[in-house]
Amino acid sequence: MSSLNSIQIQALVRDMDGSMRRHKGMKRSNQIKYREKVVEENKHLYEVFPTIFEMHYEGKLDETFFEMLKLRRKIEVGELTEDDASKIVGQKLFDRYVAPVVGQTPAEPVTKPLTYEEFYKQFESPKDKDGAQ
Repeated sequence: MSSLNSIQIQALVRDMDGSMRRHKGMKRSNQIKYREKVVEENKHLYEVFPTIFEMHYEGKLDETFFEMLKLRRKIEVGELTEDDASKIVGQKLFDRYVAPVVGQTPAEPVTKPLTYEEFYKQFESPKDKDGAQ
């Protein structure tokens, strides 16, 4: 496991959110410079967690990312072992991708994971949703 804890990893991803929002105009006009700027401002995430960086850059992070962070946090505080967390992830993946193909009913109803943006909208206050500051 990385030396960063789950909260620090989530903070790095949120920092990247800020970078991408700050430079969104550049994304439209010069994608190469946009990527360079986002990489430059998020060097640690880019170097230590390149897969997370790329998934977020491409808009492919979803609620699954937060489920994984939650499991990591439980491991960090001793509520769960890595083996237990691995079993939970394996079951979720089986239920989502394998069970429907082999005709088994998943252990839990399978729902499409929320997108990254949808996940964070759950935590906005009503004034944030209205655009008030």
